[in-house]
Amino acid sequence: MLHIGLGAFHRAHQAVYTDAALGAEFGDWGIVGVSLRSVDIVHDLAAQDGLYSVVARSAAGDNAQVVGSVVKGLSGTENQAEILALLADPAIRVVTITVTEKAYGIDPVSGGLDRNHPSVKADLADPTSPTGVIGYLVEGFRAATPPVWHPLPCSAATTFRPMAVSSGNW
Repeated sequence: MLHIGLGAFHRAHQAVYTDAALGAEFGDWGIVGVSLRSVDIVHDLAAQDGLYSVVARSAAGDNAQVVGSVVKGLSGTENQAEILALLADPAIRVVTITVTEKAYGIDPVSGGLDRNHPSVKADLADPTSPTGVIGYLVEGFRAATPPVWHPLPCSAATTFRPMAVSSGNW
């Protein structure tokens, strides 16, 4: 599983549920977490062998849990080629995303890409060296052999249908 958006929300929710699933039936998989901009969380997780704790608070008291479902962390600023290779890798069966609404670069009026959004603009100028979420998905899926043309499950109950990259279809 490749997850884009290695922030606190993902670590406190999706990674916790994934950890529970692995606890119920352990397998040879886990989460490769991607932070497109920050290297801090990637370095912090590496220093802790991918382990971190989550504290759930309730009226009954606090409950601390060590989470180990994040098997590797990657940063878009340091590991671009590896992230793209993983997006193209058929062994990656699920790609999930938890980023802020603004990070997608979607025009709120038209629902299409906001061509003036900084990452969209950069990705259109140089699609083979993406910086934004959409750019990474399109380039990673385009690089797959054969290209990923089938729907891929995503965490936001959205199905991405990648398309060939050309100036006319962005």
